[in-house]
Amino acid sequence: MKLSFKDIVLMALMLLSASLGAALRPTIYLADERAPIDLKAMVPTAFGNWQEQLNMSAQIIDPQQKETLERIYSQTLTRTFVNDQGYRIMLSIAYGKNQSKSLELHSPEVCYPAQGFAVADKQKTTLNLLGQPIAATNLQTNLGQRHEPLTYWNVIGTNVTTSLMDKRLVDLRYSLTGRIPDGILVRVSSIDTATDNAYAIQRQFAAEMIQAIAPENRDRFIGEIKTK
Repeated sequence: MKLSFKDIVLMALMLLSASLGAALRPTIYLADERAPIDLKAMVPTAFGNWQEQLNMSAQIIDPQQKETLERIYSQTLTRTFVNDQGYRIMLSIAYGKNQSKSLELHSPEVCYPAQGFAVADKQKTTLNLLGQPIAATNLQTNLGQRHEPLTYWNVIGTNVTTSLMDKRLVDLRYSLTGRIPDGILVRVSSIDTATDNAYAIQRQFAAEMIQAIAPENRDRFIGEIKTK
């Protein structure tokens, strides 16, 4: 079997991490050095043209997986928003204090198929949040007649990550300082057969949501903010 360069680099990182072993085993939680996180308080229920729609479920947790997810995630937030045109966006945010390998956030590529969805397409994309390019992923998912395109991004510590190799590199950098990073996954989705339209509205929603979050909390959702 021929390995790609990416596979070789990832294997090398894993071997390096294993060889260093206990000498680099982190013991300090980065979250304990940062302000406490409270997703419900940090994310507004109304912003721009969007308002939380009460009594609507954006539930993504399979009850059979609930125990596992509660072990992985320190906090989760699910809300449904609607604009004045009646378009609905489902927001799901998962936060984990401990992003070690056994407790790392589960990506939608894992969660959706576990609930019976098929992933029809996956593309990398870039969001413009607070004037900064944020690497994200678009997934086109289907469950029978339900077409649910979604956009999501990950932040590990203060770094946006787009792949397993990115995350391992970030983990290694934090390990060198004796720290265990926390992590957050932000996902927005909508039930829409017009996939490109869904992605466009999701980009707009994400930009308005981040703009509405208090400035002192924004880096928890989009990583380190670079000032010009």
